[in-house]
Amino acid sequence: MSVADPGSQRAAAPSRREHGQALLLAIACAVLFLRGSLAPGAALVPHPPELFDVVRAEAVASGTYEPAEAWRGNVGMTDKYLQSLCWDRVMQDRFTDGEYPRWTRDIGGGAPFVPQMAQPFQPINLLLFAVPSVEWYGWSYLVHMTLFGWFAYAFVRRIGSAHGGALLALVAAALGMWTQCKVHHNVILTAALSLWPMLSATHELIACGARGRARRFAVGWLALWSGLSWSTGFVVIALQSTYLTGAFAIACLLRAPRGDRLRRVAPLAAGFALGGVISLANMVPILLASAESARQGQFDAARLADLAVETNQLLSAIWPDLLSWPADRFYPAPDSGAGFFTRTPLSQTVLLEDPFRADGTPFQNWVETSYAVGVVPLAAACSALFGRRHRQHAWFFALFGACAFGMASATEPFFTVAQLLPGVTVGDLRRLLFLVAMPLVVLSGLGADAWLRSDGRVACLVAGRVGLAAVATASLVALTWLWNHAGEAEFARGLAELFVRDADHPLVQQVGGDAAVAAQQFQAIAAPGELDNNYAALNRSFWVSLIAAAAGLLALWRPGRWTLPGVLAVSAAELLLTGLGPVQTVDAARVTATPKVLQPVAAQHVDDQPRPRLQRLVPRGSLPDAGLPGNVPGFLGFADAFAYNPLPPARFEEFFNTIEPGVSHSGAGVGAFEDPASLRHPLCDLYGIQFVLSRLDVADGDALVDRTPAGTGSYRLLERTTVMPRATFVRQVDLLEERDERLAALGARDRDVRARVALEAPDAPVPAAARDADAEVEVLLHDDERVVLRVRCSHDGYVRLADPYDPGWRATVDGEAATLFVADHYLRAVYVGPGEHEVVFTYDAARAVWPLRVSTAALLAALALLAASWRRR
Repeated sequence: MSVADPGSQRAAAPSRREHGQALLLAIACAVLFLRGSLAPGAALVPHPPELFDVVRAEAVASGTYEPAEAWRGNVGMTDKYLQSLCWDRVMQDRFTDGEYPRWTRDIGGGAPFVPQMAQPFQPINLLLFAVPSVEWYGWSYLVHMTLFGWFAYAFVRRIGSAHGGALLALVAAALGMWTQCKVHHNVILTAALSLWPMLSATHELIACGARGRARRFAVGWLALWSGLSWSTGFVVIALQSTYLTGAFAIACLLRAPRGDRLRRVAPLAAGFALGGVISLANMVPILLASAESARQGQFDAARLADLAVETNQLLSAIWPDLLSWPADRFYPAPDSGAGFFTRTPLSQTVLLEDPFRADGTPFQNWVETSYAVGVVPLAAACSALFGRRHRQHAWFFALFGACAFGMASATEPFFTVAQLLPGVTVGDLRRLLFLVAMPLVVLSGLGADAWLRSDGRVACLVAGRVGLAAVATASLVALTWLWNHAGEAEFARGLAELFVRDADHPLVQQVGGDAAVAAQQFQAIAAPGELDNNYAALNRSFWVSLIAAAAGLLALWRPGRWTLPGVLAVSAAELLLTGLGPVQTVDAARVTATPKVLQPVAAQHVDDQPRPRLQRLVPRGSLPDAGLPGNVPGFLGFADAFAYNPLPPARFEEFFNTIEPGVSHSGAGVGAFEDPASLRHPLCDLYGIQFVLSRLDVADGDALVDRTPAGTGSYRLLERTTVMPRATFVRQVDLLEERDERLAALGARDRDVRARVALEAPDAPVPAAARDADAEVEVLLHDDERVVLRVRCSHDGYVRLADPYDPGWRATVDGEAATLFVADHYLRAVYVGPGEHEVVFTYDAARAVWPLRVSTAALLAALALLAASWRRR
């Protein structure tokens, strides 16, 4: 169907056969990428669990440790262990019990579930009913990769590409380095998946001026996918998807008839509004948690510029592992093997103007900012600018991608624009490379379509051939340079000669511009084998690009029936080879196995009762997650005081900083203790920290008892014998409204936490002193979102529960609503009179339940729009 203006032409829809071919190609790409991780009993992980100290120490003690096996993978993707493994397991447990998780005891002693970016509202979680949580990630990734590529194909077809060109866009989207580098965390994939349906619905509403049932369907489609994107909790990518969709809508609107613009934009606004309501179940808890979080980032232009990418990162579009390796090489720590780290490529030092940031850490081309789509798709993207058929769309996506790179690199005037866009400068500007990768995907399809249609044949083909020839030549020159600098000494000398050519480089100035001195430094700081690994990585990268470019040139030399299969095969092979590193498959039993050192803790677990809490004690200066990272014990079912939280409550960090200053992650949760004296702090008794994992020799008389089983290696399990019951009865009240005064009182090491409670509500009842007051508190049920206590007391007082406070909790006493007080800055308390009472805590206050109800109603409305439109079709 077409309307008056040329920008309103709806492209011919793909046939069922074409859709089937695209879907099969997307599935094939995903299966070839994921390989063994789809097999039963296999877990897709960033690296084997033996990379963690506790697991490695046990493997060494048992004689099963193999360094070559343990050190494969990519440490930059460890978030899979630190975050989503725990969340996925909790979701599966709760879903199979017929519950939606709102609160979990497994993270930091208790935390709201949604602000953990756990995504309980995503349809992909239906897989958890069929696949064990530790094994489901491969299948989840398969679904995401397939849909991501297929939806990209559908959008490129919608804006005018024929079947062949859109297939290359599919390969670039499904296998591009941006997708491959997301193996460490599924929230990013889920947030990005909605981009293509959102763009398609926008094109239907704005460019095509849809009417009637087509318009209703597009509104419902836009609402559904924008709601799903914002319901992932990963606001960084959801926001960028929204900005790209909005910019595309404006570009299409400018080409629409002036008198018809309002009619076209109104349903678009309605779709976004309905999507926003759909996301409330996820976004309201996140916004509330943000207001109460320790992560209160403030705008800092200097910090943002320091974290921005450099212009030289454009080279990563051709050689993705030039500035960091998708398959990182690992090197053991120089000491006794404690901790782990990865050496960044020396090419970063040579090629980047500022290889070290203000905080002293090296620049990294993070996995979240890799954006290569392959050499042939990149050449096609350049060719798209010379075609006639898609010129307007091509130039829009090219200019948008260029502006996004300008913002990501903090280049003016784009940096100023970024500061004006809400949410863009909240995090790391490098993540804006997502908005470079996605336009490249679209441009690759449009350029390939121009090749295959002979649209502007001479200019398009020449541009593609020139681009591929330039990559091949550059790769060949680089390989020649490597051949002339074989061996550690020659390689170091060659790097140093390149290095000192940049006179403004801060490290060059340190060596006085002397290449010989720089070469000596390269050899001095390199770990054994590091220079050889750098050499091998660069050699492999340049060979891959050379072969891909040469094969692409061959396919384009005489366009014909083999051109499309050729460019698809070349691109898929290149991207699969480049992305081998992130995909590591291990036996799921290795991931789910409880370390021997923690088995005495598991023996203390009793159904319906509080679980003893676990903490770490590490040497000073250790990695913050040394031993066993936060949330890994939570995945295994232990109550862990150590936690990584995307939005940790400020009270959580303040409570633990009162025990040991600096133990918090400064807006990311709580880490391990470094001071053995912290184990004697009364707040540890109050909070229920019963077990401590450490490799330090800590002697503390009867207060610490060694419970370490045999065969655990260098790590020990210590039990604190002074720990208090989870629920206690107290009558001595300190009314401390001021935060600093309250924390100072709680931090006193001689505080009698067994008898005293600090409250901050000025109208809290204060029990009168009594000589013979006695009380007994019994925990009848301790579940995630429901705790039932029985208290028998001779006098009035407070029942204190040493679980985290949150406004989503509600309390009743004998079935009647009761005031829930914040106790000791972070815990919960309820006032009761003398006698026997049943105290019930439930996580079902209005702020915890109403967002889900509103979102459900909006979701039903969107589905009704889709169903009605589909039925009438």
